[in-house]
Amino acid sequence: MKDLKKMRQRFHSEIPAEADAILAAAKAEGREINDEELKKLEALKAEKDHLAVEITEEEHRRGVVESLTANREPVPPTLAGQAPSVDRPQITSDERPFPTLGHQCQAVAMVSGGMPGADLRAREDALRRLAAASGMSQAIPSEGGFAVLPEFSASIWDRMNQGQNNLLGMTDSYPVSGESITFLANAETSRATGSRYGGVQGYWINEADTITASKPKLRQVKVEPQELAVLCYLTDKLMANNAVALDRWVSKAAADEISFLVGDAIVNGTGAGQPKGIMSSGCMISVAKETGQAAVTFNNRNVTKMWNRLHPAFRGSAVWLINNDVQPQLDEMVFVVQNVAGTENVGGGYSRLYNPDNNTLKGRPVVPVEFCATLGTTGDVILADMSGYLSGLRAGGIKEAMSIHVKFESAQTAFRFMFAVDGQTWMAAALTPYKGTTTTSAFVKLDTRA
Repeated sequence: MKDLKKMRQRFHSEIPAEADAILAAAKAEGREINDEELKKLEALKAEKDHLAVEITEEEHRRGVVESLTANREPVPPTLAGQAPSVDRPQITSDERPFPTLGHQCQAVAMVSGGMPGADLRAREDALRRLAAASGMSQAIPSEGGFAVLPEFSASIWDRMNQGQNNLLGMTDSYPVSGESITFLANAETSRATGSRYGGVQGYWINEADTITASKPKLRQVKVEPQELAVLCYLTDKLMANNAVALDRWVSKAAADEISFLVGDAIVNGTGAGQPKGIMSSGCMISVAKETGQAAVTFNNRNVTKMWNRLHPAFRGSAVWLINNDVQPQLDEMVFVVQNVAGTENVGGGYSRLYNPDNNTLKGRPVVPVEFCATLGTTGDVILADMSGYLSGLRAGGIKEAMSIHVKFESAQTAFRFMFAVDGQTWMAAALTPYKGTTTTSAFVKLDTRA
């Protein structure tokens, strides 16, 4: 519950004293109050009006609880008004009002009357715990909203960073506390002399020679987190069931869906109201299929040429993102052993290009994800150094809230999960080498093989 003593002290003593001090200062100087002082007085009046409402509500809440609990024996704080059991863990009196998110969900259902069999004392206990919970948006159910407690929010966030579709955890990620964040990045697109770092050039000089000046060229990379939201409903019957199972179900559903949407945006995002994916990046290199290559295949030469287009600086940290349909092609991938003349050594052995024991290709991990296109379509195999992708996350992670009123008529509780993220590749374009013309990048894909 709220600190009624402090609220009354603020209402009766502190606010009037601050207002008197403002008026006294103007009177002492023999003048009317100025605009700034008027704004302060108006703010104090608004605060006092708000406090009056809060004090009234708190006094009413305490009166209801006291009238219902007077002269009664303490009741074990179980959410369903039943004896503690293995299936219904007892709420402990530790620093947290609820041991799991499932217990908090059950408390919301109980306060709203959505848990048959819960007696008045159990509902009182649920209301008390909701009112005492730090981070709650509203403790009065008639006002419609309950925030998920911070520790449960963190557990959903941690779960989001697990699983095969977690690409966000591979990126170069930064928290964004304001509206956006802007970085300075290298504008280099060529390693040719005079183009390195966008224009820095060095010279061999003789004694007393004048050095020709040059300067680097920088560009700005801005990330502005975009909102994504998931809204789902749980029936009161489901919420009345085992709290631990409910906790796992809610956490898994929220984390999996948000992780999926973010991962898909990192690969395929348009950049309009969502992150710009690597597939649409200006630095993405597309390798042509082999002459006469059969449709819906992925072969040794594709691997060799894609690897050649990955900049050497990224080879130690790159991964192969693939659609699961590509896996059978990898299992059959071998190199034919050739003789010294460069022709096939008939009767000779074979060398595996793909290692099934540790799931690596060219020594780098193979990561099946749902966001890659099906076999034979461009984007079915992506060779990528994911640290070359910049992501900006709204500080605070996932924000959750629940409401018992959105679907009140059908005995359902609404759960809303919101997450803000933006991203794009650090490189704006592929890099032309110092010697040669074959460009390289941190991201390489294969053309369609139809």
